[in-house]
This record gives sequence, structure tokens and C-alpha cells, in this order.
Amino acid sequence: MAMPTVNLPYPQTSQQLQTPYEACLYGSVTGSDEFRSVFDRLTLRTENGSSHLHVREMIFQAQLPSGSSTNFNAYSAAMTGDGNTPTLVCRQDLLDDKKSWIISTRGRPEPPRLHPIAIVRPAMHARANGDIHGFASTLGFVFQSETYKRGFTFGKGMVTINVYQLDVHATETDTWEKAPEEATWYIEAKTPPTTVGIPQSVDALVEIRDLLKGLVDLNRDNIVAHT
Repeated sequence: MAMPTVNLPYPQTSQQLQTPYEACLYGSVTGSDEFRSVFDRLTLRTENGSSHLHVREMIFQAQLPSGSSTNFNAYSAAMTGDGNTPTLVCRQDLLDDKKSWIISTRGRPEPPRLHPIAIVRPAMHARANGDIHGFASTLGFVFQSETYKRGFTFGKGMVTINVYQLDVHATETDTWEKAPEEATWYIEAKTPPTTVGIPQSVDALVEIRDLLKGLVDLNRDNIVAHT
């Protein structure tokens, strides 16, 4: 398979990089009634209603040799703040005929003392097509896990809200099947990466948190099953 066409910015030095940050909040509910309450409120209080969500996500863990390129190491240090290489998240929209990938690098979240309300972490995104395994391997990443997420997505201002379940892997047929509606629903509210305006991003998330108050507790700690 051909290597993917991708445009990821790797700076010459860490001083040349203005690191973009994303902000996010997470929560979950279990049961069809609880899900329906969240769905109905978001449908009424967000823009343009909902659209269907069905994505495949693959997580790659960095295993860079000591002789890795200076450019990549500078980029990694700037992303994480401590020289550790960030996680590579590859996301494919299964409802898109092109089946293209969004490749994301996500660094370690800022400490709670700096951002007690929401997770704020370095993040960069790029669109790609082709052999994602080969691309990740070239950068020194190895495959770690794979999930399929199915549900709905909403938008309000700069915030994207995903409400989804994790597909269940059927070992006998080696296929992924839709989870029952009574299973856990995960709620993810996220702002796009930005180099400025982090307080505005957090304020926008607080608005979503307050909108769903009484139905689900969105916070920075409920990060199970999210990336």
C-alpha cells in the first residue's frame, strides 16, 4: 500500500513552534433513558441538531530509538513539555466515502493547578490517506489499540460534542458490532487546537457542562475510554 499523503508540521527548533492546545471535558451515562435525556437536551440547545458518528480509532505508542531525528525530538519536547514523545491517534470516519484519516498528536495535559476545570493539552491534527500503519512505523510508533465509536455529534460555538458507544468485538467472527442502547454512552466535549484563547475555550466548555448539569457530570477526570 502507498504511504499516506500527509502534512504534519515538524519545526526546525522548539523555539520556532507555537504549540496549539485543545481543551476537553468528559462524562458518561448508562441506560437508554439517560442517553435519551442527554440526546434530547443537546438536540434542543445546540446548533443544527445532531449528525451520525461512526469512527475507527487506532492508537500508536512511540518507541523512538536514541538516534531519532533532531527535528522530531524538538517537536516532541515542545508537544509534551518534558521531551516525551506524544501519542499518535489515527481516526477514520467510516461514514465518509473517502475513508480518509485524521492523524492527531496529543501531549501530556497541563497540571490541574493551571487548569482545574478542563483538560488542556498540546494537540495537532492533519488529514491523511494511505497506509497508516506504515506511516506510524516510519515515525517510530507501534500499534497499541483499536476502537470503533458509534453515536452522534453536536456543535455549539467552538465546541464539538460527541455522544457515543464503543462497538463490541465479536471474537468468533472477528467483527465489530453495535453495542446495545442500554450500554454506557460516553460524552466528549472538545474545542479545536488553538495557539491563543485558551480561557475562551475553557469558558465554552463550561457552558456545555452547565447545559448538561443534572444529566451528566462533565469533568476533567472522567477520561475512561477517551483519547
